[in-house]
Order: sequence, then structure tokens, then C-alpha cells
Amino acid sequence: MRFELVLFMFSKNIRVFLRTLFWLIAFSTLSLLIGRFLFLTQITESDQLLGRGVDLARTFWMGTRFDLKVISIGFAPLFLAALGCAAFDRAFHWVKKITPYYAGVILFLLVGMALANFYYYVTYGNHIDLFVFGLFDDDTSAVLTNAWEDYPIIRCVLVSMLWGYLGYRCAKKTLNRAPTQTRPYRTWLTTVVVVVSLLGYITLARGSWGTFPLNRYAAMVSDYKPFNIVTPNAFMALDWAKTDYKKQFKFAPVDPATVTQHFERVLGQPTPEFHTAKNSYLETHKPHVVMALMEGMGTNVLIEDKMPNNDLLGALRPHFESDFVFTKFMAGTSATIDSLMAMLVHSNVPTISHSSMQKVALPSAAVLPYKRAGYHTVFITAGNGMWRNIANYLPYQGFDQVLDENTIYQNFPEARELKDTWGAPDAYAFALAEKILSEATQPTFIYVLTVTNHSPYRAPKNYHAKPVQVSARLNERLGALSDEGTNLLQAYQYANNALGQFISDIKASDLGQRTIIAASGDHRVRYLNIEAKDEFALSMMVPFYLYVPQQILAQVPFKYDATRIGSHRDIFPTLYAMSLSDADYMSLGGKNMLTPAHYEQMGYNNIRSMDARGAYNSQNAKTLYPWQQSHGALPDYVQAIESQMQTIPYQGNNPAEDYRLMQDYYLRLQLQQANALKK
Repeated sequence: MRFELVLFMFSKNIRVFLRTLFWLIAFSTLSLLIGRFLFLTQITESDQLLGRGVDLARTFWMGTRFDLKVISIGFAPLFLAALGCAAFDRAFHWVKKITPYYAGVILFLLVGMALANFYYYVTYGNHIDLFVFGLFDDDTSAVLTNAWEDYPIIRCVLVSMLWGYLGYRCAKKTLNRAPTQTRPYRTWLTTVVVVVSLLGYITLARGSWGTFPLNRYAAMVSDYKPFNIVTPNAFMALDWAKTDYKKQFKFAPVDPATVTQHFERVLGQPTPEFHTAKNSYLETHKPHVVMALMEGMGTNVLIEDKMPNNDLLGALRPHFESDFVFTKFMAGTSATIDSLMAMLVHSNVPTISHSSMQKVALPSAAVLPYKRAGYHTVFITAGNGMWRNIANYLPYQGFDQVLDENTIYQNFPEARELKDTWGAPDAYAFALAEKILSEATQPTFIYVLTVTNHSPYRAPKNYHAKPVQVSARLNERLGALSDEGTNLLQAYQYANNALGQFISDIKASDLGQRTIIAASGDHRVRYLNIEAKDEFALSMMVPFYLYVPQQILAQVPFKYDATRIGSHRDIFPTLYAMSLSDADYMSLGGKNMLTPAHYEQMGYNNIRSMDARGAYNSQNAKTLYPWQQSHGALPDYVQAIESQMQTIPYQGNNPAEDYRLMQDYYLRLQLQQANALKK
């Protein structure tokens, strides 16, 4: 009799719970389905979906499977608690009591993360990925302040709370409406219900009934990227990002012979060692060199420059018109630290500066040729030197000094009053560089990292902005953040204006004929949608500006072709050629953009790359976006936007993939050799 009573209690209670759990899972799945649909409508245009019905169906089918996987895992503790307590009324009473609150928290998190995933896409052009760990690796308070000012966080929290409340009510209602069962349950039926429920639940949690559980490869549902972006939910994407982030710290050994073979195949020689020509003038007249990596100096906004209504260059305009400017030019990556590490140490691992290898001096460090030539080397950031541990890392890579916002405030106390989320205004970073050059007693190399043109987009309060005008194109590209257009343009203008004023000051002084100045963007302007077909290459482009004094140009062979294609990896080889005589340096295929010689042109970005044929995905290239005929009178960066409406199948070897692999091999080989020397 006692056993029958226990069975009755278990059967009655588990039936109540299973019905409640079914409705909670259904409601949660529907919520994420609606979110996925809204996400997709925000990042695509209807004409782009034509002929993609099968892919669209796969997107929602696989997306729903990912959702069920996450939802079932989320409710698993509650399910297990119900199974364990269903036979005991008092214990099950507590399960019933906490179920509505538990459901509310789950729905709050599901919807909140879905919204976070959308705004992450708005910034980075992808679902949540390893860049999200910038919250901890960057200045955390700055990132949070940035998010608070840029995104409708209060609105998102309120929506999430509403959905949490609906989940609470759903659980409460289904629990209270459960019918009372008076007749005994049959043992075999209860057993079948429990076993089927367990097997079904495990299947949902695995996402698959096959040999392998549902994994990230299933998220690749189409060659149309937006479908792949919206397929996984935020929790799945976060889990994959965590895995990728951990993998970055594992530098697996590599066979030196394999690396040599790869160098031979890609570079045409067994090592990445190159040499500048001997030049008697440069030996006795070593110029100062300044390289500025400009935050967010993307060509995807530069094309909006249109005088007199939309002035995005400010004081930089006369220098853009008189000096060397390459606009068919790619940033190495879509993130500051990634581009910085790739340029300065040829690293494809952005976290190397704060990894277990942070104290390893790399022979490939870009500043070393200047050190060997007797230069004083300085890194200036308008932000904080502890961002990504660069103050500790860069001295190992050849920098004599790493100066940050604190040095700026010491030299220019008024800058402290203008401090913003990410640090001091750009103009003061350039003022510090000018001060160092004017006081220099030896040739000096300065690398400047700016911060102002970063979200939240806000020019310093003492800056009087020149006219800007938000175009229909910019509004469309900004999407949900279109109300940020004016602020974005003003911040963009301010940064360029600060660079332009610095160049003007140098040219007007006695430093003008003995200082080389280069500048490029660290990455595209990330708020803008990158899926427009006619902007496939443009969306990853940044300009490369270069001033070389006439006295040097008269002594160094050069050829300027504004249509040459390049990327960040070409910057230092160009600077070496214009400033160093008989100098050894390391390069993974980077070229002197001013060389009179013909060479195979390529612009590498870790997402999209380009060469003389057109643009293509850096990995898994299947489609080529070919260049069209030149439009003659139009600037090169306008040619780029009008040149890629047609596509053809990609054929041949992918040089971008070769370059990425070479980066990986070379970094691992250097670290391996450094560890061997320690032993």
C-alpha cells in the first residue's frame, strides 16, 4: 500500500511538472524564434533572400535545434529536481514554488542575451565571438561605459524583464491548472512516461539523435553570411567564443622544415628575411619616422566625405591632396589589438601581449630594424598603457618607451579635463609626439595609437566641428544605431583633423624635411553593416597615408601609383625602404608600396581580402567579387564602392589562406625557438 501511494504521488506530480515544462520549453523556443526573425530582418534586404528559400528554412530549422539545446540545458536542473522530488509531496511543493521564479530567470536571460547578440553584431559584424572577452581584456569600466552610452540598455533590460515575467506567469498558470488525478496510475505507464521523457530531454540537450551532438559546424547553413550569423543563439555563440579564446593561449609546436617549405612556396625563399637597398644619403641623414594607427579610420565612412556639406578630413585634407594616399588598402583585422599585434609582431594571436608568452622577445618585431639603426623607439597611446598589457609587452619587442594618457596629462594638464571613456583626446597624443621629436637628439621612431574615434562617438567638448551631414546610405548602414550618425561623423572628423594639424605643424617646422609620417586605420568603422554586396571589399578598407619629405624622395627610387592594392602588412616594408639603408627586416610578404618594381599586389584582411582580380573571403573563398573598369575622375575609394555588383566563382589558390597559415607557422616557430633557448 505504501508503494502504491508513493507511485500515485510520483505519477500525479510528474504529470503536473512535465506539462508545465512542455509549455515553458515551447514558450522559450517561440521567443527565440521571434528574436531570430527580427534579427534577420534587420541585417538583410528582401531582394537578397530571393532564391534562398532552402537556406532560409535550414537557418530556422538549425536555429531552433540550437535553441532547444540551450533551453533544455537551462531547465535541466529543474527537471532533475522534479524527478527526484515528485514522489514526496512536501519536497515537490518546493519544486512547484521555485519553478515560476526559475522560469522567469531563464526567459530573462534568453531574451537579454538575444538582444546583446544583436547589438554585438551591430558593432562587430558577427554573432558573439572571442572579441567579447575584450570586456575583461580591455579597460572593463570603459567598455561598460561605452555600452551604456551607445546602446538602449534600459530598454533591453525592461523587455527582458517583461519576458521573464511572462515566463513566470506561464509556469504559474500551468502548474495551477493541472487536473487532480484520483485513480491509481499503472506502473508500466509511469515508467514509459519517465523513460520517454528522459530520452527526449537528452536528445534535445544533445541537439541530435545521431552519433555526435549538435556542434558549431551545423551553424554553417549557407554561403550567405547573415544566415550563418543568426543561426546560433547567443549562448551557443558564447560557448564557442570561450573555446576559441582558450585555444589562443595554446601555441602548439611546429616542424621547422614545414615552415621553411611554406616560406619557399609563398615567399619564394626559405626565410622571411629581407633587406633594404644601401643608400648613402639615408646612412648620414636618418629621418624621424612617425606611424599613427588611427582608431576607426575606415573607408566605409571616408567615402561620405563631400565638401562643403560633409567635411570628414578637416586639416588632413591638404595633405591627402598633396602626399601619397592609397585607398584600395585593407586593415589587417577588424579589431584594434588584433591589427596592432599583426603589424608590430606578425602575430595572428591578439592575446599574445597578455598570454604566457608575453615576455618572449620576437625576432620578427617590426621596430627592431630601427633599433639596430640607432633609433630611439617610442610607443604613444592616448589610452591607458595597461590596456592589453601593452606597457609591459612592447618593451620586449623593441620599444624604449611606452607612454600613455598619464604622460599626456603630465605634459598637458588641460587634457585631463577633456578625458573621455577611452583616454585623452587624440590631439594631445600628437602634441606629445611633436614634443618628443622637437627635443630628440637622435633619430626617433614613434608609433601613435589614437582612441577618440571609438564608440561612444564623441568629439572633445572644446572642439568646434565643421559641417557634417548624415546621408541616406549611412543611415541605412547604421541600422538600429542611425541616431548616432552625427556624433560618429564629428568624432571621425575630429580624429582626422588632429592628425592633419600634427602633419601641418611638422611640415611648417625644421622637422618637415627630416620626418616621415604614415597613418592608417586600425579597422573599419564597426557600427556599419558590412553585408552590402557592392561594398564587399570597401567594408574592410582603411586608407594608408604617407608623407615623405622631398629631400628623401630625391635620393630614393620610388613610383607612386594610387591604385596599388595593399594592406597593413605593407606599411613597415614601405617605411623601411624610405628611411633605412642596408637594413635587415622580417616580412611575411609585405611590399614597399612605392617601389618602382612590379610585384604581385594583395590586400589582406582576416575576413576579406583582395588582389588584382577582385575581393573574396579570406577563408573558404568560393566567390570572387571582380573589379570593374575604372571611372577615371572618381577617387579610388569611390571606384571601390561601385565596382563589385557582379560575382563569379573563385578559382585558383587562395593567397589569403596561405598568408594566414604562414602567420601562424612563423609565430609558433619563433616561440618554439625562444623556449628552446631558455632550456
